Amino acid sequence: MKWAKHGDALAAWVADMDFDPPEVVTEALREIIDAGDLGYRFVAEPDEVFSDWQMSQHGWCPDPRRTKVFTTALHALETVLWNTTDPGDGVVVFMPIYHPFLHAIRDSGRRRVEVALDPFEWRLDVERLEAAIDDTTRLVLFCNPHNPTGRVFDREEIAAVAEVAERHDLLVVSDEIWGDLAFDKPHVPAALADERFAGRLVTISAASKSFNLAGLRCAVAHLDHPPFEDRLASMPGHILGGPSSLGRTATVAAWQHGKPWLDAACTEIRARRDLLAERLANEVPEVGFAAPEGTYLGYLDLRRTGLGDDPAKRLLTEHRLALSPGHQFGDQGVGWARINFATTEEILDLVVDRLVGAVSAAPGPDQPS
Repeated sequence: MKWAKHGDALAAWVADMDFDPPEVVTEALREIIDAGDLGYRFVAEPDEVFSDWQMSQHGWCPDPRRTKVFTTALHALETVLWNTTDPGDGVVVFMPIYHPFLHAIRDSGRRRVEVALDPFEWRLDVERLEAAIDDTTRLVLFCNPHNPTGRVFDREEIAAVAEVAERHDLLVVSDEIWGDLAFDKPHVPAALADERFAGRLVTISAASKSFNLAGLRCAVAHLDHPPFEDRLASMPGHILGGPSSLGRTATVAAWQHGKPWLDAACTEIRARRDLLAERLANEVPEVGFAAPEGTYLGYLDLRRTGLGDDPAKRLLTEHRLALSPGHQFGDQGVGWARINFATTEEILDLVVDRLVGAVSAAPGPDQPS
C-alpha cells in the first residue's frame, strides 16, 4: 500500500518500513504453507511470549492471565472505549496524535478532550492536563513512544498522568506499540512507571511496528482494570474475533527469535534519523524538525517554507513526494507533515532532495499562526 497508493511518488508516509521482515518470521510462515496446514492449527499463544519479551526488553513482566489477544491495537482500543465509557464521555488525547485514535473517539460517540503537547520538545504539561478534565472525562489515551512526534516520555511525565488519573478516577489506555523503537533513552512501560496505575491501566502492544508485520494483524492488551475484565468476560466468546494462526505464528516467532533483526533495524533507523536531521539543518533550516527519540517518524514544521497550510498535498501533486498530512493529527497540524524515514539511505536522500527542491521552488515563506 505504501508504494502503490500514490503511483510513481516517492513514498515516505504510512508507518511501514522498507526493510524485509525477519527471516525467522518468514521461515515460520513458510513452514505452515509448505506443510499445507491451513486448517485448525494450535500454535503458541502471544500472551505468554509477550510477557517474556517485555521482561527482556523493558523489565516489565505482565501477567499472561490478564493479557488478551486482539487483531490490532485499534481493535483493542475500540473495545476498551465501547466497554468502559458511554456516549458523550470525555477521552483525553495528547495533541497532535495518531489520527485513527481521533476517529475511534468520534465513531464511538465519545467526546475528544484535547491536551496540547509543547511544540518541538513535545513535553507533557500536567497543569494543562489537569485543566482539561471535567466531570464527564472518563479515560486518558496515552501514546508512548508518541506518534507522530517520536517523543519518548520521561518516567516523571508518565507518573504525572498516573497522579491525575488517580485523583479523577480515570482509566488510562497506554498504547506502547512503538516501545521497542526507542533510541536516545529507554522506553518505560506505564505499568512500571508508577504504582498509582494499578487497577486503572490497559497497555496495548504488538510486534507489528517493531518487526514490520502490520498486515498480519495481531496485537495484545494487558488488562489491569477489573471492570473492563468483567465486561469482556460477560461477552459471547467469539464476538471479538481474533488473529489468524499466521498472525499468531509470526508474532511469536518475532518475539522469541527476532531480537538480532530488531537490533540491526534500530541501527539502520537511527542512522537514517541522523541523516535526515543533518540534511534538513544544513539545506533547509526553515523546516522545523526535532529529531525523534523513538519510532521511525518525524514531524516536520513546514509553516515557514511557503508550501501552504497543506504542504503534504502540495508536495504530492507538484513534486511526487508522499508524506502524511499534518492536519490529520489534529488542528494543530496545519502547515505540518509527517515523514517516515525507515528506508534505505539512497531512498531517503531522494526524499530529502525532493523536499529541498520543493522548498527552494516555493514562492515565499509563510509565518506561523
